[in-house]
Amino acid sequence: MSRPKWMFFVRELDAYPTGRKRIFLLFVVILANFVANYESQMAPVLSLILKDIGISNPEYGLIVSLSVVAAAFGALLGGPLSDRYGRTLILVPGLLLTVLCVFGMIFVNSFGSLLFMRVVLNFIEGGFIGATAGLVRDFSPRMGRALSFGFWSYGTSGSNFFAALVAGYTLPYFGTWQSQFYIAGFLSLIVAIFVMFTIHDLSPRLREKVILNSATAEEVNKPNAQPEFERKATKTTSQAISGKVVDATGSHAMTPMQTLRLAMKQKHIWALAIGCTFFLMLYLTLASYGPLILVQAFGYTPARAAFVSQFFWLFSLVTLIVSGYISDKLQLRKVISLIGVLGMIAVMSIWILTMHNPVSETTMILLISLMGGCLGFAYSPWMALYSENLEDLHGGIQASGWAVWSFVLRIYAIISAIPLNLIAVRYGWDMWLWITLIGAIIYIPLLCLGKGPWFKRPLSGRIPTAVDS
Repeated sequence: MSRPKWMFFVRELDAYPTGRKRIFLLFVVILANFVANYESQMAPVLSLILKDIGISNPEYGLIVSLSVVAAAFGALLGGPLSDRYGRTLILVPGLLLTVLCVFGMIFVNSFGSLLFMRVVLNFIEGGFIGATAGLVRDFSPRMGRALSFGFWSYGTSGSNFFAALVAGYTLPYFGTWQSQFYIAGFLSLIVAIFVMFTIHDLSPRLREKVILNSATAEEVNKPNAQPEFERKATKTTSQAISGKVVDATGSHAMTPMQTLRLAMKQKHIWALAIGCTFFLMLYLTLASYGPLILVQAFGYTPARAAFVSQFFWLFSLVTLIVSGYISDKLQLRKVISLIGVLGMIAVMSIWILTMHNPVSETTMILLISLMGGCLGFAYSPWMALYSENLEDLHGGIQASGWAVWSFVLRIYAIISAIPLNLIAVRYGWDMWLWITLIGAIIYIPLLCLGKGPWFKRPLSGRIPTAVDS
C-alpha cells in the first residue's frame, strides 16, 4: 500500500541491518533520545524564568505536576501506536513538534502560557519515548542489548550536563533566559532534520523477530526463514487477547489497545517496572535536590555542592557502559543488576550515617561517586532484562511495554513530591534518604520475579556485543 508523500520519512527495512549500518541506526536513535531530553531542560535558567514571569515555587510545582501527568498519559498513547503503525511515524513528527514547543518557550510571559507550553511539550515527548526504546531494541540483538540501552539512558543524564554546559558558556554572553531556548531550538531542529532523513524502521515482520546475534540476523534475512530460537519460542508464547489466542507473530494486526493490554496484563512486567521505580528513588531525589541536600545536610556552599554532586552523574555514565558490556558478555542480567543495587545500598547506608557530621570533601566525592557508579552498574542490565521479558512475551509490543514503565515512573514522581518535601522539612533529609534506601531493598524481590537466568549463561561460545560489527 502506497503512503502519502508527506510520510517520506517512514522507511521500512525488509532485511535486518548488520555491521556499520546497524551501529549507525542505533546512533541516530540515541541522538534523537538525547535531544528529546535536552529540549525539556529548564534547570539552568529556571530561577531567571520564575523571577521574570513572577511565578512562585508552589505555582511552578503545579506546572511540574501537570506536565508529568501529561507525559505519563502521552506514553500510554504513543507506545501502542508505535507498535501498531511503526516507530518512525511517531518519532519524527514528535521531534518536529517539540522543536516548535521549544521555540514557543521564548514567548512565555505568564503562568498560563508556561503551563500550556510545558504540558504540550511533555505530552509529545512522553508519546515518543516508547518509540525510541523500541528502536533501540529493534537495532540491538540480545547479545548487545544492555550496552545499547546504557547509551540510550544517556539521554537523561547527558542532557542535564549538556544544558548546564551550554548555559554556563552562553548565558553570561547573551544575558537572557530566552537565549537558551533559541540555542536549544536551533540545535534540536538540526538534529530533528538529520533524524528525519536518516532514521529507518524495521518492517512489521522483522519487528516480531527475536534476534540473538549476527548469525541470527543472517538467518532471518534468508527468504522465508525463521530462526530456530524463534521457532522454539513461538510454541510457548501464545497469549490470550480479548478471548482470542494470538501467537508470537502478527502483532502488527493487533489494535493499539490490544498491544497495551497484552503488556499490562503480565504480573512480571509490572513487577519489573515498579521495582525499577523503587530502585530509582535515589536517582530521582538527587536529580532534583542533590546540591540542595549537600547544602542543607552537610553545610556546603552552593558552588561546592554543584561541583561535588556532578561526580554522581559522571560515574553513573561510566558504569552504565561497563555493566552493559559485562552483562552482554555473560548474558546474565539479574545477577549483575543485583550486584549493583547491593553496592548502592551499602554505600548509601554509610553516606546517610555521615550526615550532620564533619566529612572531608574527598570522602564526600568518593561516596557520591560510588553511589552513582553502583546505580549505573545496576541499571543497564535491568533495561536489557525488561526488554527481553517483553520480547519473550511477544515480539511486537516493545514500545507498549516501555510506555508502561514510563507511566509508572512518572506517576511515582507525582505521588512522591508532597511527602518528600514534608519529610525533608520536618524530619531532615536523612529520613527521606532512608526511605529511598528501603525502596532499593524492595527492588530486589521484584527483580527476582523477572524471567531470566541468574548464573547459567544461556549460550556458550564467543558472544558479540553492540560494538562488534
